[in-house]
Amino acid sequence: MIVLSIYQSSGFGRRSEQTALLTGLSRRSEDWGINSVLNKKKRKSILRYWSLRYLFTLIVGLVIIGAISTLWIRHTTMENRLNVTHLVAQEIADRIVSSNGRILEGPLFENILKDRSQVLNFPEAPTAVVLDGDGRVLTSNRRPGKGVRLGEQVPSSLYEERESTIKLDQKTAYIISEPIQNNEETIGYVLLAQYKSILAKSNQEYGLLFILLFTLGLLGWLVIYYLTKQLTKPIQETIDAAKVVSEGNYEVTITQQPKEKELAELTETFQDMAGKLQKLELVRSELLAGVTHDLKTPVTSISGLLQAIRDEVVSEEEAREFLDLSLKETDRLKVMIQDLLTFNTFVAGSLPVYPKRQSMNDLLNELKRQWQTTEEIPFLHLDLPEDPVMVFVDENRVKQILMNLLLNAKQAMTVSSGQIKILLETEANTALIHVQDEGGGIPEQDQPYIFERFYRGSNKKLVVRGLGLGLSISSLLAKAQNGELHLMESSINGTTFTLRLPLAE
Repeated sequence: MIVLSIYQSSGFGRRSEQTALLTGLSRRSEDWGINSVLNKKKRKSILRYWSLRYLFTLIVGLVIIGAISTLWIRHTTMENRLNVTHLVAQEIADRIVSSNGRILEGPLFENILKDRSQVLNFPEAPTAVVLDGDGRVLTSNRRPGKGVRLGEQVPSSLYEERESTIKLDQKTAYIISEPIQNNEETIGYVLLAQYKSILAKSNQEYGLLFILLFTLGLLGWLVIYYLTKQLTKPIQETIDAAKVVSEGNYEVTITQQPKEKELAELTETFQDMAGKLQKLELVRSELLAGVTHDLKTPVTSISGLLQAIRDEVVSEEEAREFLDLSLKETDRLKVMIQDLLTFNTFVAGSLPVYPKRQSMNDLLNELKRQWQTTEEIPFLHLDLPEDPVMVFVDENRVKQILMNLLLNAKQAMTVSSGQIKILLETEANTALIHVQDEGGGIPEQDQPYIFERFYRGSNKKLVVRGLGLGLSISSLLAKAQNGELHLMESSINGTTFTLRLPLAE
């Protein structure tokens, strides 16, 4: 309705064009609203986003560790059981020989094998076969017909080597062979056969590994969640403070003091920004009141003086005086308006600067003559080097910067006997122009803001009229000539500004 009213009151367009315009704006606002909602739905909190990724990384790492550990446990278990199987075979070979050198075919070796399998926690007792010296089967712990036949000839490759593998029922089996000796003579062999899958089987170790990995995963997830939550606390508080600032309330305090360097810098920078915004908001309010007052006062004076002249309530001599006063007020208005125009023109990048090679000594001497012609006090003292300092600058713009600094110095003087000093020196490829006064100094709380546009110091805004653009324009003019304007120091004993300008090649 507001858009439509303005459009109709301006006298432009037909009703159909107005309707099309409003329809297009409505559709675009709906699209923006839909896109905004979709974008918000896609967003995830840091806590959820990173904790899930950390958890995924943790799980992948634990799976890799679990797989490697499983292979290592399987390999180690099998190696240990093969070694133990050798010892069991050696024990059987030693105990089934009688005192007269005969191999005992009774159940002795079966009892030994059963006892050792239980003590050593074998998942399943191995198949045991006793051979004579020629490799024929004498006895076995398996019943006849279960793959072992008494008197059967066994291939020599199975008992001559201490360890070998064969395929049984499509499975890999290990054959352990230990000789039966009597008086250092081999009279037979003990063969122990066991499947590879049974040798590598270790449910207890795998269970312990699972419990360990599960505990590490749970503990890791809790630690990740806690650390991520601690990380997001100052960020969330900063977000809440930003929302408060966006609503126009700049008095915010962040209670979280993070130990991390980056987060601490973030919170400190945000608080500094909020403080500066609060200061600039105060400056804006004061500017509006100050500009209104400064522009209204001369207009009111001029209007009153001209009204008195028109009504012929003053004498001819007083009328001339009133006209002179009106002209002075008009000039003051022109200066303020010119400052605004100059500042806006410079910000827009269209203020011309014409640098050229010239002597800074001559420029300062000319400035001193101009100052002494227009200003009787304070006295301006120059401290110049004997050799000319050649710079590459716009003479008029440099004079504008220095004249503004001199006028500010004059306003800051607290005693009529004081003086202003300009010191010229060089440093590397730079000319340094120091402007020193003997005034009362700039209050410490005002120093960070003196180059801000429209800012006027607390000890100046109620005494001297103006828009607070002098130092802002001077700083911009210095930068336009590849130079810089700084406040070097300020105290109750005086203030020093330094203008840096590039030396001419």
